[in-house]
Amino acid sequence: MLDSTGTDVEALLSRRVRHRQTAHEFVRETLRRSILSGELPGGTRLVQADLAEALDVSTTPVREALRDLASDGLVQLDAHRGGVVRELHADELLEIIEIRKILEPEAMKMAVARVTDEVIRRSAQLHQLMEDAESSADFIAHNREFHLSIYDAIGSPRLVAILQSLLDASAMFVSASILSRPDLRLQAVADHSEILDALRARDPEWAARAMLDHIQIPQQVFGVT
Repeated sequence: MLDSTGTDVEALLSRRVRHRQTAHEFVRETLRRSILSGELPGGTRLVQADLAEALDVSTTPVREALRDLASDGLVQLDAHRGGVVRELHADELLEIIEIRKILEPEAMKMAVARVTDEVIRRSAQLHQLMEDAESSADFIAHNREFHLSIYDAIGSPRLVAILQSLLDASAMFVSASILSRPDLRLQAVADHSEILDALRARDPEWAARAMLDHIQIPQQVFGVT
């Protein structure tokens, strides 16, 4: 069944294979991967009954999954038992980047003051997973965890929650950027290498500058200044 964007949602999702997950996790991760990979573009209608049939689950895990994805900023819920994949707008990206430019360099300075060798080791592992990721969805997931693994060192759950919401709001823009410009994926990996070097050197100013440059990657695609 084609939706208004021309996407055959049921055919696309019916190809997914379930691996040792609850029905809720399976639906959420299937939809997340399809959105971040660009297979479900912005504006795609997500109808609970259709998704449940395509994924061979009841409507309850579909409803729960859509709520999770709405919290992550990937889906907008509607009043008709479903949702719509969020469409991307340059003015929204600009707002997100401006907030991140204020918060994240300072967060990096705080993290450097508290970072442990174990945090750096874990961040380096996530960096390698990003470099090896075969899909854009995996790349985005590891990118998110890379950032959060560093910010967790700050020891401020409230600040980390704010930063996590900004990372989630950025996810679709980052995904769209690397799909449009594959070279930007290499740039992101290089930026993370520099961030890791700054952490190992315990240099807060270097870490802050590296993060500030990294945050602005999507601007190269969406043309916001």
